[in-house]
Amino acid sequence: MKKLIYLILLFLIPLITDAQRWKHERLSAFASIGNSYFLGDLGGGSKDGSHYFSVRDIDWKLTRPAFQAGVRYRLTRDLAVKPTVTYARLKADDALSGSLGRQSRNLHFRTNLWELGAQFEYYLIKEKHIGRYTFSSYKGINRISAYVSLGGGGFYFNPKSETLRDNKDWRDLRPMQNEGVSYGTFAGYMSIGIGMKYNLTDRWAIGLDISNRYTTTDYLDDAHDTYSGKDNGFADRHFDIIYDEDMVPIDIGDRGDLYPEGRTMRGDPSYNDAYLFTLITCYYKINSVFSMPKY
Repeated sequence: MKKLIYLILLFLIPLITDAQRWKHERLSAFASIGNSYFLGDLGGGSKDGSHYFSVRDIDWKLTRPAFQAGVRYRLTRDLAVKPTVTYARLKADDALSGSLGRQSRNLHFRTNLWELGAQFEYYLIKEKHIGRYTFSSYKGINRISAYVSLGGGGFYFNPKSETLRDNKDWRDLRPMQNEGVSYGTFAGYMSIGIGMKYNLTDRWAIGLDISNRYTTTDYLDDAHDTYSGKDNGFADRHFDIIYDEDMVPIDIGDRGDLYPEGRTMRGDPSYNDAYLFTLITCYYKINSVFSMPKY
């Protein structure tokens, strides 16, 4: 009977230890590097603009770098919160789109983006502690965890465009009011995403995070609604489209006459702009004192 009790205790102690250990491993610091992708009115793929969590409209040639840093705090064993600071650059160019209509519009932009926010992570594949004497055949499996995330925050943006393609003289677009309206340089976002982590050691881990940002603005690319009729070299740069005898668009022609105010669509006001991050993250666990033995 005593042997049975000892065996039960030997089985339970590692479980109890692991169940309590997360309370002493709540806090981690992390840094991320990856790519940003713009999903808005300008640029994009060969079809009509897509929205929400779609990669169909991403122009892969214009992906730009993104950097993120912050801390991760475990509220419960399976729920964590991550306050973050992010820098990214977003860029889109109608000339590189696969859509003839967008090519003829001939607009482009870039913006530096500074973001402050937080996301909650719920772990569907639970994060486990890797014990010193864990069976080797299970170590690789136990090192992996995966989550879904939901978050939000705010960001600063300031879209720019080139005066001429050759001299790279970038000008701020917001003061020009290219659609006859003004807009601010701060907006909010809501994020939804997925991710995974792989524990390298007791303290170090590496992860992959993919999240989409839905924003409260449609002016990230300075395009929202109709043309203003302005002749400032930025508001209207469109080319005429050449059609065949069946009125099917086949090519881009010469620079077109200015569109009249409020008559032609410059952007799609039905949806706000969005952007997507793909980040590789390095975590460092900041442990508190934990005196129970490792198994």
